[in-house]
Amino acid sequence: TFTSFVPPRGSWGGLWQVPSPGAESLGLTYEQYHSFWSGIAEVLVGCWLFAATVRPDLLPTNLGAFGDDGSDASFVIGASTVPAALMYLLTAAVTPANIYMYTHNPVVPRIPALPYPWGHAGRGLLQCALLAVFYKLTIHSLS
Repeated sequence: TFTSFVPPRGSWGGLWQVPSPGAESLGLTYEQYHSFWSGIAEVLVGCWLFAATVRPDLLPTNLGAFGDDGSDASFVIGASTVPAALMYLLTAAVTPANIYMYTHNPVVPRIPALPYPWGHAGRGLLQCALLAVFYKLTIHSLS
């Protein structure tokens, strides 16, 4: 189902040329490769972020400190900083899939079609809101 979201190689006039190292040796298509790695990363990093938010005492609370020389620039990287930053980067990495859905309106099996173009525009706004949330979680978990 999610393979329909992946922009095919050469989309947007040949500008989309994202590699898929090892896909052939794993027996995966280009679309399956990118759907699988991003899905696995979302689950793993999402669980890490959830655990760091709900039970920060289970994880290291001081993953690093900067400015320990007594300067005013001192801040500590909290337990949720790294997973929040990784979720931001992952969301940014899959944003082209949402742009592809808006520009090409692909048929996605087993999922009800979004009304074109407003359904995809709403999806894009939700993507922006999600990026903002992960950015805020990253910045506010620095102390």
